Amino acid sequence: MQLTYRQKLQLIESGYTVVPGVVPKIMITEAMKSINHSIGKGIPANHTGANYCRELEKHPAITDLYNKSPARTLIDSLVGQTNYPPLQSAQIALRFPDYQDPPNPYAGAHLDGMLKLREGIVENFTALVGIMLSDQPEINMGNFVVYPGTHRDYEQYFREKGPEVLLTEESFSKTARSQNLKLPDPVQITGKAGDLVISHYQLVHAGGINTSHLIRYSCYYRILHNGIREDWRTPLTDMWMHWPGLQDVLVSNQETI
Repeated sequence: MQLTYRQKLQLIESGYTVVPGVVPKIMITEAMKSINHSIGKGIPANHTGANYCRELEKHPAITDLYNKSPARTLIDSLVGQTNYPPLQSAQIALRFPDYQDPPNPYAGAHLDGMLKLREGIVENFTALVGIMLSDQPEINMGNFVVYPGTHRDYEQYFREKGPEVLLTEESFSKTARSQNLKLPDPVQITGKAGDLVISHYQLVHAGGINTSHLIRYSCYYRILHNGIREDWRTPLTDMWMHWPGLQDVLVSNQETI
């Protein structure tokens, strides 16, 4: 299974794409049962952050959604089957109903991997892959929020300032993004259970507000190309270097991209 030409082009131009119906319903059902069983026992009172059901992060019902479905085949076709380590865990991301109205379209916009910057550690990776476990047919249902084109903005920013700006610019450690770059209008991604969202690491994103009466269920997987272990800097200034499956589209559209 591979992305279509249009999906590849959207990924290159906007920084993300959505592939409908990738994960089979039977796998979604098993994952939802595991998650609901977990939250049915109660969420710890001291819980913080966007990760839930941590005891399930390495459970086959969760990891198989990627490892044993066409999701892995799709990412293998983009990054290369042997170019990244097997995925052994996932982020279980729930968004509970909220009474915030109107929602703040820029709340929580960030880049991943910014938590350890104060320790001098950069945790960038290659791709963020999301699997919808619940239907999200409308906006403001806790949708995954993306800021199209920001992956390009950050590539240019890192070229001008140097990748080390992540460690020297205070706003990265405080807000997980640079305050020197203006955000475009956000896009809330809608879809159905089983849909796959692929986004570039450098795309600014957020978890959207949920004003519906339903819990939003999703799982996220972080793809780390082997090359980043040895050189974390270059991929920030050459953002498609670890995406061999996009090179044909990049070459054919090099004058316009």
